[in-house]
Amino acid sequence: MTTVRQAANGARWLLKDIIMMGILGVVFAVVYLASTSVWLALQAVLTPFGLAAFAVEIVYGIWFMAGSLAAFIIQKPGAAFVAEFSAAVIEMLLGNFGGPMVVLFGVIQGAGNEAGFAVFRYRRFSLVSVCLSGVCAAVFSFVGEIFTGSVELLSPGAVLAKLLLRVVSATVFSGLICYLAGKGLARTGVLKSYPLGGAYGEARILDD
Repeated sequence: MTTVRQAANGARWLLKDIIMMGILGVVFAVVYLASTSVWLALQAVLTPFGLAAFAVEIVYGIWFMAGSLAAFIIQKPGAAFVAEFSAAVIEMLLGNFGGPMVVLFGVIQGAGNEAGFAVFRYRRFSLVSVCLSGVCAAVFSFVGEIFTGSVELLSPGAVLAKLLLRVVSATVFSGLICYLAGKGLARTGVLKSYPLGGAYGEARILDD
């Protein structure tokens, strides 16, 4: 595996950072909205087996991807939160049936995404930190659902199973896939003006 280690790039955002977060917000808003259809289809398939409550957990990690990928590319404090929040707002405007709750959870999930990189003081942007960003978003969102009453009717075992499945989903989608996507984009040269692309262009990335 590979890693990028560097000092935090400062709190000042450049126009290119805002543009990148905007692009990712729009792209993932569409992805998020499409994922709702996948969730509902899975729910229909699992309902006869009494597993309908777990359908959303299989794809839940997709809804954290904007924040993880934005921070991996831009590598500045706040990038994860803004990208995730932007994606949630646009998703709501595109017609997600969750309405304002989508934005609320965009805030919660964005804070979780941000926490995963803040643990390393924004100095480590690697598979570990990207995965941790997704996992933190999963945990934050799950806590949010507890307070909104979304899981109160489930048994403790079912609640734990849902949390574990969400963490796995976040690790795969918001962690591994975002990490590989970021590396793939960097190799094409389209990210050469961003820290992730610069790292690939200026020096070899050391194995973890």
